Amino acid sequence: MDSYLKMMKNIADLYRKYEQRMIRITPDTSDFAAFIENLKESQFHRMMAGIPAMFSTEDDSLFRQTFSLENLKKLTESDKRWDKVLETTKDMPLSMDLTDSEQERRAFGVSELLLNLYPLEEDLRSINARIIAEQRKYPVILHLALKLALSKKSLQLISGPIFSSFVVAMYQEHNRVRTKKEHPFGEDFLRRKVFQLKWLFEGEKDKEWELIFVDDGCPEKSGEIAAEIIQREKYKNVRVLFLADGIEKGTPVTKDLNTPSDSQKGGAVQYGMWSAIQEHHDNDHHIVFFTDSDLSTNIAQAGLLLHQLEESNRMCAIGTRYSAGGVYCTPKGAMGVTDHDRLMLVFRHFIRSKLLPQLGEITDTQCGFKAFKTEILKYVLDQMTDKRFSFDMELLLLTALQCGSIDNFMGEAPIVWIESNDESNFYTAQIEETE
Repeated sequence: MDSYLKMMKNIADLYRKYEQRMIRITPDTSDFAAFIENLKESQFHRMMAGIPAMFSTEDDSLFRQTFSLENLKKLTESDKRWDKVLETTKDMPLSMDLTDSEQERRAFGVSELLLNLYPLEEDLRSINARIIAEQRKYPVILHLALKLALSKKSLQLISGPIFSSFVVAMYQEHNRVRTKKEHPFGEDFLRRKVFQLKWLFEGEKDKEWELIFVDDGCPEKSGEIAAEIIQREKYKNVRVLFLADGIEKGTPVTKDLNTPSDSQKGGAVQYGMWSAIQEHHDNDHHIVFFTDSDLSTNIAQAGLLLHQLEESNRMCAIGTRYSAGGVYCTPKGAMGVTDHDRLMLVFRHFIRSKLLPQLGEITDTQCGFKAFKTEILKYVLDQMTDKRFSFDMELLLLTALQCGSIDNFMGEAPIVWIESNDESNFYTAQIEETE
């Protein structure tokens, strides 16, 4: 089954499951749910082929914009700082190889340069807007470096202590956890995630972090390999959990699982988040993130999500690849999604808005980079039943239902996201299951 259609049917399932708790639904919402539930794949593709003809052909509002002469003159002035950045990055490849740790270190180097040249957050945001407007023109390393600089600056501007837990599910990650020398697709993701967090939190005396990997019943023993690396590197704030142990203990979030094979990423993430919130951190705001094992999302961008939570007083924050400012990177560079995928995303967003209006205008519910305050997780984790790859949709919906009339409970932060498909497993397993 087409993955977009499968996700829409999951949305319809969630609507039916929580229908009695829904607000803001329209009289035809149930009809839309029934339409999606009964939609066959052949009908879906015919429908999507005809949708572009339904779009408005009116003049775009961009052509009605006005401009200030003063601002236009400022744009013509040379910026020697920006010239230095361009000189530094001019020979960098447009794309970024996630198996090449040196490319990532170059991104951190450019980020440090940006922080030194542009100490004000507003200047960094102005530069970021400039390259986003022509994102394909610039190397992914520069896009990532700017997001990293903004993340670090955002973290520096947050007052008060914060403890951040990062949860990572693992299944058949025995190759990507290795170095490129050990395997052609090796990303060395454990050591590099540690490096990313050390860089972000360096110099922050009242902000701490931990990294929690959860083995989702991996037959290739990804968890044991990770534990060996942690022991070898003597990491103090990195640990590995095994979903099988959680099932054996009968924890609240594993009570519906008989074996790890009953989970498909969702069970592992929920067990990791539940374990994290059992901890007590005096006087700290405790934030729990979850992300994927691969390096598609550099988690040193976490400051962008923390800014959404702490400065805007939200309960959860999501990284977004598709909203304004988000950068979706392919093996060719910062190319963005294809026209076909964009059409699918627009329609999926419409169905989600229709059936799950509590989620508001969030555009990228499936991005594997989310953060939650522990006070909301304590209410919603025990209620979850979806242990599959699509579990985060239920997690977001339960968060929305728990927050009730609070409209500003969820925020989005544009991030750089880089495809890592060579060793993809959760998504592949999901596709294989439906064939």
